[in-house]
Parts: sequence; structure tokens; C-alpha cells
Amino acid sequence: MIVIYIVYIVGLALTAAVLLGAAVTSFATTSRVDRVLCGIGGVLAGYYVYYLLRSGSGYVTFFYAAVLLPFFAGRKLYLGFRDRDRARAERAAAATAIQAAEEWRSARRW
Repeated sequence: MIVIYIVYIVGLALTAAVLLGAAVTSFATTSRVDRVLCGIGGVLAGYYVYYLLRSGSGYVTFFYAAVLLPFFAGRKLYLGFRDRDRARAERAAAATAIQAAEEWRSARRW
């Protein structure tokens, strides 16, 4: 039973770290709401780890999602890293297209 408790504590701490990482970085999420929710979830998970380590024993509420949530948040971070380069290339292409259109318009004026 103690091994499950330790795995749960480590999983919950990893959840808190990954969620806080997703909240701090702007490229990992799609909106500010996601970042705020990740921040709130990370703080709450971190506080629960602190509470469990401080209290030592007693009643423990086991959240199964806390063990799976780092994988979801890690996937979001990975997709954010992967899509960051694509988004930069699209912005550069859009800027080049706008510049070309402005040059064409300026050449067409008499």
C-alpha cells in the first residue's frame, strides 16, 4: 500500500509541475483560459502534495486523473513546441505576401 501512496505522491507532484509549466509557457495552450485553468490546477495539485506530505497519514482522496494528467499536459506541451515553428513560418509568409501586395500597389499608381 505504501508503494501506491508514493507513486501517487510522485504522480501528483509531476502533475503540478507539468500544469504549472503549461500555464507559464504561452505556446503550449490555445487560450488564456487554458493557461489560467492549468495554473489553478497546478497550484491545487501542488498544495495537495504538500498537505499529504505534511500530514503523513490519515484519509487520502485518490484522484485517478492526477496520475494521467501529466501525460495530457505533456502532450499539450509537445504539440505546442511542434506547432511553434509552423506558426512562425506562416507569420513570415503572411508578412512577405503583404509586403509584395504593397509593392505591387505602389507600382500600379500613376
